[in-house]
Amino acid sequence: MRLSILVFSLLLLTGTIFAGVPDSSAVPPDTSSIPASDTISSAATKTSSADFEYPMSPDRKAKLISYSKFVNGWRFISFFVSIAILIIVLYTGLSARFRKWALGITQKQFLVYLLYFIFFLLFMTLINFPVDYYRNFVVEHDYGFSNQTFGQWMGDNLKTFAVIFIFGFFIFLILYWLINRFKKWWLYFAIGIIPFMVLVIVIFPVLVAPIFNKFEPIKNQELKTEMIALASRAGITNPDIYEVDASKQSSKVNAYFTGMFGTKRIVLYDTSIKNFSVNELKFIMGHEIGHYLKNHIWYGLFIAVVIMFLMGYLIDKLLPRFISRQSRRLGFTHLGDMASLPLILLFVTIFSFITQPIENGASRYFEYQSDQYGLEISGVTGDEAVTAFDKLSVANLSDPEPPALIEFWFYDHPALKKRMENARMLYRRTHPGV
Repeated sequence: MRLSILVFSLLLLTGTIFAGVPDSSAVPPDTSSIPASDTISSAATKTSSADFEYPMSPDRKAKLISYSKFVNGWRFISFFVSIAILIIVLYTGLSARFRKWALGITQKQFLVYLLYFIFFLLFMTLINFPVDYYRNFVVEHDYGFSNQTFGQWMGDNLKTFAVIFIFGFFIFLILYWLINRFKKWWLYFAIGIIPFMVLVIVIFPVLVAPIFNKFEPIKNQELKTEMIALASRAGITNPDIYEVDASKQSSKVNAYFTGMFGTKRIVLYDTSIKNFSVNELKFIMGHEIGHYLKNHIWYGLFIAVVIMFLMGYLIDKLLPRFISRQSRRLGFTHLGDMASLPLILLFVTIFSFITQPIENGASRYFEYQSDQYGLEISGVTGDEAVTAFDKLSVANLSDPEPPALIEFWFYDHPALKKRMENARMLYRRTHPGV
């Protein structure tokens, strides 16, 4: 997820702590006339598994169109639902009541903050539960993605709640300590969040991700040999390359690079290993190595800090005036009151929605860079790279050719058809006459 809202999204039940390079194509946009997957599919080797059949069948294409329409609409529904819930918490005085309840139990400041945060997080969890259940359990089952029972799904949700609580409460304490102590709290927060973001990126692979899935060295020896050789050509010795049992949750395919320093690792979903050829996986792995060698996480971190700085500055300049005008209805009189948390999150939600094209644009540029590197270092053909993209579209029901505005605003990866065309162009450039 985008790093600039990482620290705040930990406080939102819709957030995650994913600090790698996720594949946004798993969240396809809407289109009423999605073409068949790229024409390379007709010439590609047929793949059949328990997850999906390749090339794409007419039934699968119909599902792709339907899922794309749903997800595209859900982008806006979830945004407005989040805003509505936060407004309700504010204007019913519920946030101020949470603080009052905490003060009624104890006068110790740390415990007051802790109790308020527990009350707020529990309320947000409960009020979001019907929406979360429908979107992430019912819909994912309806489209054949989810492999979880309700109990397994709830188990993962409880783990997520625990992670959000631990990281979120720490940020909550630091944020309000700075607001109440320093006039330019937003400056110190933006600077201080850098080591925190780095810490999250470092510890995520070894402490957080294993809570949800099992990470093991790649079992397929042929694939392991090819992956080690690929990393060696990129100047990486003894690479940490893992396969993760993502199929326990979903049939979607993916791969990502995550971590920093001693926790760097490249991760392949077991669903990807099952459904992609060795050469296709070499291209995917080359792409992920490209993210590491081209320092994309560091560039992303810099962009995140800049946006975090601007976000905090605007919060400091705009919200106190709003609070002074609405204090009677809100139940608090200054930004440093912990009851202002829903108001800050409301601003963050709107600000992030407005500014996400900036981060997404940078991310799409990084993806093109990594696609080129992956093609060069893996030595695969343009058609093999295109097939990898095409399979991603079929497996994840990802629209290969979304409307331009949807791609610009929401996609942190280029549209798959553009990546297919770019792969062909790059290969022809380095292999003229082929």
